Amino acid sequence: MASVSTLPPSLKSVHADQARQRPPFTQKLLENDIAHGTEESRCLESDFTSLLPASRRTKDDDLVAPALFPILDPAGVVDMRHPTDILDCVDEEVKLDRLADIHEWLWIVGRPMPPRPLHQQRLLNREIMITEKMDMHLVWTTNRIFIKPLPRFLLSRRFWARFLCCHEVPVSNADSCSCGGRRERALGFLFSYAALIAHESDFHVAKETRLIPEEVPWSAWRAAVRELLGASPIYPRIDPRFHYGELRLSRLNKIYLIWKTPLRGYMSRWNQYGSFFQDNFTWLASSTVFIAVVLTAMQVGLATEVLQNNEAFQSASYGFTVFSILGPLAAAGLIMVVFCYMFIDNLIATRLYARERATRMLEGVAGRSPNR
Repeated sequence: MASVSTLPPSLKSVHADQARQRPPFTQKLLENDIAHGTEESRCLESDFTSLLPASRRTKDDDLVAPALFPILDPAGVVDMRHPTDILDCVDEEVKLDRLADIHEWLWIVGRPMPPRPLHQQRLLNREIMITEKMDMHLVWTTNRIFIKPLPRFLLSRRFWARFLCCHEVPVSNADSCSCGGRRERALGFLFSYAALIAHESDFHVAKETRLIPEEVPWSAWRAAVRELLGASPIYPRIDPRFHYGELRLSRLNKIYLIWKTPLRGYMSRWNQYGSFFQDNFTWLASSTVFIAVVLTAMQVGLATEVLQNNEAFQSASYGFTVFSILGPLAAAGLIMVVFCYMFIDNLIATRLYARERATRMLEGVAGRSPNR
C-alpha cells in the first residue's frame, strides 16, 4: 500500500480530511474510556465533564463549573443545544492567543524542533514546574521549565470524536481546521507530549511529576504515539506554535516588553514593589562598582608621567568622571520614573476593576451561568 507521502495531491487532501474526522489514536488510555461508535457508548450517559477541570474562570473572573452534557440518543448523535460550555472550557485549556500574536518572532525565542525528553530536561538541571496555561507550556528559564499536565479529555477517544473532530470539511484548500483551530492546538499539544515522553524513563518521570494520569499504561501510550506520528505528516495538522519546542522566557519577556505591552513582560517578574527595586538597584550597584574600578585605574594612570601629559587620556578621564557622577543619578531617576508609572497605572487599574467587579456582584452576575 502506498504511503501518504507518495499519494497524489487530491488523495492527500482526502486523506487529511478523513484524519480530521477521527481521533488521532484508537488505543484505550483511560480505564473508563469507551471507543466511539460502540453500542455501550451510545447508551452511556455522556458526562464528559468528568474529564474536565472542576471549575474554570470566565473573562469576568467568575468561577463556573462545566455543565452536564445531554444524554446521547440511540443513533449516537449528540444533542447540541448547549455545547458551548464544554467547548469554551476546551478553548480555555488550549488557548494560545499570546503566542499567536508574536508567531513571526518565535524563531528568536526557540528552535523549530520538538522539545527534548523529560529525562534530558533533568540532565539540564531544570526543575519541572506545573502550569495550567497552554501559552506557558514548554517555556523555560534558568533551572526551570514550565509544563502543562496532559488533560484527561485529550486521552479520551470518545471526547475526541465528539468535540475535537472536524465533521465539516474545510471550505478552502488551506490546512487549517474547520473547527477554529481547536483540534490543531489539541493535536499539537499531544504531539509535544510524544516528544517529552519518548522513553520509558520519561514515562516514569511524567508519572512522578503528575504530568499524565496514573492509570495510563506505558504499552498503550507507546501504541498511541505510534498512531499519532504514523498516520500522516504531522506538522500540517498541528498549530504552528508547536512547530517550535522549548521557548526562552527571557526573550518572550523582551518581545512583549518592547512591542506588545510596554513595561510589562510576557510573565510578570515582580509580584511586589520591593522585588522591583531589588532587581533594578542590584544592577545599578554592580555598575557603580565597575565605574569605581575604572576611576581608580584612571587615577593611577594620571599619576604616571606618560599619561599625565596625554591630552586624549585627560579628555577621556574628564568625560568619564562626569559620567560617573551623572550616570548613576540618571539611572536611579529613571528607575523612580518607571516605578511611579507602574504604581499609578496599577492603582488606576485596581480601582476601576474593583468598581466593575462590585457592580457585577451586586447585579448577581457572579452566580449566573454564561450559557443561560
